[in-house]
Amino acid sequence: MATTTEPTDGGPGVLDDAREALRVERRRAGDEREAFRAFRSRVASVSAEPVRTDGGAGPATGGGGPLGVAAPGSAASPASGPPAGSGLVAVRDAYQETVMSVPHYEREYDDTYERSVAEEFSPELAYALTRGSRFHEECKRSLLDATETAIEERERFVETVRSEIESVERAASRLAPIRSEVASTEDEAFAESGFGTLDAYRARIEVLVDDCDRIAARRQRELASHERGLALDDDVDLPTYLYQDLAPTYPVLATVGAVGDRLSEVKHRIERAMAGNA
Repeated sequence: MATTTEPTDGGPGVLDDAREALRVERRRAGDEREAFRAFRSRVASVSAEPVRTDGGAGPATGGGGPLGVAAPGSAASPASGPPAGSGLVAVRDAYQETVMSVPHYEREYDDTYERSVAEEFSPELAYALTRGSRFHEECKRSLLDATETAIEERERFVETVRSEIESVERAASRLAPIRSEVASTEDEAFAESGFGTLDAYRARIEVLVDDCDRIAARRQRELASHERGLALDDDVDLPTYLYQDLAPTYPVLATVGAVGDRLSEVKHRIERAMAGNA
């Protein structure tokens, strides 16, 4: 359910929601990373099946001819080893019991096995895993490589979310005293103040505006740095992805803007009072 908190006054509610969203996202990414690690271990233990060269469907057998074909005049050895395709079944079961069993899978993805492996790995590998007849060595090698990539992507994402949490916390801590000072200044009776006092108030407001501008500028730099290390879709940036369930998808910048609007209103009141004292 989308959060309805709006940064109308620059209060802490939006940033509190953002921090909670980040905690959830960090936990989910960590769960997925561990699931792929478990899947990698399961796949590594699955024996690769030899590729048939005789067009048969059963296990490849020994013989004096090509792989799985008996030499002329000799009796073919009895079939041995696991049934053809059992490796693919083991891989499917491992994937379903690890990656597709993370707590948030149904809510976030709810994909079939075939669609999930296509999204996580590649359509070609998904075809081999779901339509192929054997889990051969090349398929196993490709799957382990793709799984390692998925783990590395989750590790990078967990690190990015950690950095994003620090960025939001830093912005919140810098905005808190500004917000408090704005609140106390808003309560002042400017019409009863002398010109010099009003001029001092205005100067202080301008300092706070500069502080907000610096917070926003740093935030922009941090967002750009975070996105350089991730491979998101071209039409989705990091805040849109992380804060898709929040009312403002740029919670820090929205809060800074709301505080800035309050500062502008206070400055306008001060300048009106100064004009009345002129």
